[in-house]
Amino acid sequence: MITLSAVYCFTILLQLNEVVGFNCNSDNCRDCASNTDAFGITCRWCRRDNECHTPGAFLTNPCKTAENIVDPSRCGEKFSHYDPGLSLKMLFLSAAAYDPLHPQKCLDNSLPSADFQIQHSVTRKCADNQCSGYVAVSHTVKVIAIAFRGSECFDQAFSVFVETLFSPKEDFLSKGKVQTYWKGGFETLWPSMESKVKSLIADNPSYKIWVTGHSLGGAMASLASAWLSYQNIASREKIISYTFGMPRVGNYDYALEHDRLIGNSWRVVNDDDAVPHFPGVYGVPNMLFGPYHHGVEAFYSEPATSVYSEHRECHGKPNNEDVTCSFSEITRSFERHKNYFGIPVGTFWALDCVHSTRKKRETSEETNTTVSKRFHFVQNRCLKNKYINGSLHVTATHQTPRTIRSSSAQARSSSMSIRERSLFCFVVFFIST
Repeated sequence: MITLSAVYCFTILLQLNEVVGFNCNSDNCRDCASNTDAFGITCRWCRRDNECHTPGAFLTNPCKTAENIVDPSRCGEKFSHYDPGLSLKMLFLSAAAYDPLHPQKCLDNSLPSADFQIQHSVTRKCADNQCSGYVAVSHTVKVIAIAFRGSECFDQAFSVFVETLFSPKEDFLSKGKVQTYWKGGFETLWPSMESKVKSLIADNPSYKIWVTGHSLGGAMASLASAWLSYQNIASREKIISYTFGMPRVGNYDYALEHDRLIGNSWRVVNDDDAVPHFPGVYGVPNMLFGPYHHGVEAFYSEPATSVYSEHRECHGKPNNEDVTCSFSEITRSFERHKNYFGIPVGTFWALDCVHSTRKKRETSEETNTTVSKRFHFVQNRCLKNKYINGSLHVTATHQTPRTIRSSSAQARSSSMSIRERSLFCFVVFFIST
């Protein structure tokens, strides 16, 4: 934790460096990152202006802390930028994670040219609900993909809300703390996924590793990508993480550690999506108290009807969370959270992902009806309640013949108890404040 005495001491050290002649005037990255003074302070090379900077020069250094290069071995790394085309592919991978029975079919239809093949999928009980994820590989695009599913239903969303409010954060890796529920979900799924990931990396050492997820899945993707780098399972430059509507995962120390471990990490936020504001902060995000976002935000300042809708990179100088981007949005929308680039992420598998083949399977597999009731919660129950609450201005659910909705789904929606409605309203109110 940064204290006034620490800041004072750091200022004195900088002045002593000036006296003894320590300067950061190197004209290349390797010399700059190798320039260390008697106190162990190293110059910083910033790729944004390709200049060498003195530590603490926040006003003249355009790079945030995690972007500064202080290790010569990192000088060869490429500077990453947000890639809309890659973002769309990652979103399809995230959407397929919601499919309870046939995620492979969803991938076949949504990303046919990439030819991703699922190598391992897992669904395990996490807390009183279930968490899911899968590992896939594409020899066509030379990628190993790791995707996590978001909240399954209202019960899980509410469990996340309650545990985040009342459970203390837990240590993760060497630095920082993360929310208890995210860590619990990750630790439930990862032991089953890790061995397959290691095997695929060993067999395909040149492949990139894409790690992704939507909502709760994004939080677990954050932990997985950091774990891969920290445990040296994959090198920092090979890991690429794109998350969608991700909540704040941990505190500032975790954010900084994540950025040190992952150089190509993007938090995609659709306009006034409510979930990236959770857990909430008082005032503005700060390094001393409360939750804090990591990575670079790719902010769509208007509803992201397309991956190429108006957007910008928000680097949040000097550190991460940029108050001029999604944080500046006054409204909070769950409709924006559900839909990214015109895709209803949580229910895409049942609406468009597998087309007519889904309908045929649904009529022949009794188990699908039971599972669909749970996974259609967001599409039917939650939307119904948001419409009841009016202020969010969300319309009723889609009514098409391709999935298991119609009269039975409406009956489930209208059967929500008074208690459930009250709890939902409380969640909406809390996140909206």
